[in-house]
Order: sequence, then structure tokens, then C-alpha cells
Amino acid sequence: MSGRTKLTYVESKLFLRDPTAVFFVIALPIMLLAIFHFVTAKSDDDAATKASMAAFVPAMAMSLCLTMLALNLLPTTLATYREKGILRRMAASPIHPGNLLLAQLFINLVTAAVSAVLVLIVGKTAFDTKLPGDVPAFLVSFVLGTWALFSIGLVIAAVAPSSKSATAMGLSLLFPSLFFGGAFLPKEDLPETVSTIGDYTPLGAALQALRDSWENQWPQTLHLTVLGVIAVAATAAAAKLFRWE
Repeated sequence: MSGRTKLTYVESKLFLRDPTAVFFVIALPIMLLAIFHFVTAKSDDDAATKASMAAFVPAMAMSLCLTMLALNLLPTTLATYREKGILRRMAASPIHPGNLLLAQLFINLVTAAVSAVLVLIVGKTAFDTKLPGDVPAFLVSFVLGTWALFSIGLVIAAVAPSSKSATAMGLSLLFPSLFFGGAFLPKEDLPETVSTIGDYTPLGAALQALRDSWENQWPQTLHLTVLGVIAVAATAAAAKLFRWE
């Protein structure tokens, strides 16, 4: 087993030992599907409204998982390693600290993918949630949304000197993102100004792009452009600003 592989294995075990992390990224999206399923089933909404919610809920659940990973778990973990001097000590060892960064990215990306698959499978089998109508559009939206959100998390990890500051910075972005991005309410139920702002946020653009794919539509050019620009710009910023100690 190579050093990079062994490091990834160890980091994976550490990640799974945190029940809070596993709950938020695995259990919470499934719970949201269940809650909205029972609420929608007993509502008196017309067929069009129920169909709209059927596309909104799974897209929202996936987007929420990505946001929690990107803005909370990933930057806090990396900032903790910097705060404890782990990155500095690794820099003097045969295992370059960059391998730790790659391992953390891999673990979080795999977790995001597993959560997405569970949302699709459990939603379809347990709650009869429809699958994305346009699979290529779904894949493009998921990949771009993941890249954009994770790049924001890496910027936080790059500049946060401690775990507490990383958590504070992540939360300061998380709740406004949920509000403007339309995670609390569907976009059509938000005030026009809030909805417009949400189109230019990574969560809002990702959520709407995923939702379009569920409704058998190709995502709007605006949303894909926003995700692409944020992903490239934030990735470059994280690479330039990242400090090992």
C-alpha cells in the first residue's frame, strides 16, 4: 500500500468516526426526503405544485449535503490540522502535506457521491421520488455544483488560522447561502430580489441547475456560467492563498 493510499485510508476511518459528520451528509438528506414526502402526500396542493416539489426536494437535499461538506466539514478539518501543526510536521516527512489535502478532497467527494446515490435510490424505492429526467444535465450540474462549492470551502481552509475561525467563516456563508439559494423555500416562492441574488450564489445556481435536470430540462446558461466562474476563480484563489502553517 502506497503512502498516499494508506493516508487516505486512515483519513477515511477518522471521518467515519465522527457521527455528526455522517449524520449531516448521509442521514439528513434522506430525512428531508421522508419529511417532504409525508407533508406533500397530505397536502391539498394541485398536481402542478406537487410536481414542482417533487423536483425541488431531491435537488435541495443534494445541494444541502454538498454545502455542508464544502462550507463546514472540509475547511474545519484542514484548519484543525494546520492549527495542531500536523501540516507543518508532515512537510518535514516523506509524505508531503499535499497528499493530506488530496486525501481530504477525495473523501469528501466520495461522500458527496454516496449521498447523491442514496438520495436517488432511497427516494425512488421508499418515497417514489422521480429520477432526473435529463441524466446528462444532472451529471453536469452535480459536477459543476460540487466543484464550485468545494472550491469555496478550500478558500476558507486556505485562510482560516484555526478550526474555530474556519467554522465561523463557514457558518457565516452557510446560512445566507441557504436563504438566498432557495434551500428554505423554492425559488418561485421567494421575493424577486432574493431570487435574483440567489442565481449568482453557488448554492442557488447548483440547486436550480439540479432542479432543471429533474424537470427534464437543460440548466440555464446563467447558472452553469456562475458555477463555472466561481469554481475556476475560487480554485485559483485557494491554490494561491493556501498555507501549510
